[in-house]
Amino acid sequence: MAMAEQVMAQERTLFIASRFDGVQAVAQEKEIIPEPEVKHRTPKKLPKALRSGEAEKFLATFNTKCISGLRDRCMFELMYKCGLRISETCKLKMSNVDLKEGYLYLQKAKGNKDRTVPMDEEVIQWLEKWLVKKPVESDYFFCTFKGGMLDQRQLRSKCKLIAQKAEIYIQDGDEKKLAWPHTFRHTCFTECLEEGLTIKEIQELAGHASLATTSVYLSVRPEKLREKMRNRKK
Repeated sequence: MAMAEQVMAQERTLFIASRFDGVQAVAQEKEIIPEPEVKHRTPKKLPKALRSGEAEKFLATFNTKCISGLRDRCMFELMYKCGLRISETCKLKMSNVDLKEGYLYLQKAKGNKDRTVPMDEEVIQWLEKWLVKKPVESDYFFCTFKGGMLDQRQLRSKCKLIAQKAEIYIQDGDEKKLAWPHTFRHTCFTECLEEGLTIKEIQELAGHASLATTSVYLSVRPEKLREKMRNRKK
């Protein structure tokens, strides 16, 4: 009897083992395709433009009687009037500026692209004032007192200081923030659009690779939209 029970126990063990092996074989033959991971993209905030007159108010706040104040105002003139990035402004060389013809020749800017940017007469006059007061000879158009390239962080800090003094803020969602350097580039192209330049022309000024980038970059200022809505034909 004991021998019979032992044989039955062994048979049950072999049966269970064979069932388990069969399940494993089926699992191996059946390819299990994992479900694709769903990525939730963070909404991209659009650039913000200053309200009409705020850029001029910001620029007028600089103390241009001191050399650094004159230099910094000229740098923000280029960001606002010519749409330069802060990095392009700091890296600008003497050879990149043609005051006689009124052009900036930007070499290997963002995306390793070259572009030519025209300047208006007011910008040229400010740059001429800077060259008269420029403290040292330097390859950099805007330089430190020792002739080196300006640190972008220094210019960002100056922007924050002047914006606070001039009380110029940007409404960013529920938060009110002080204007930052890239705001002036965006304001430049927004005003260009309002003044009648085409998207293609603004793309050339901005140095964008595609029109899609330029289109996203532009916005309509609330006061301009309000004006057009009020003047609609009934």
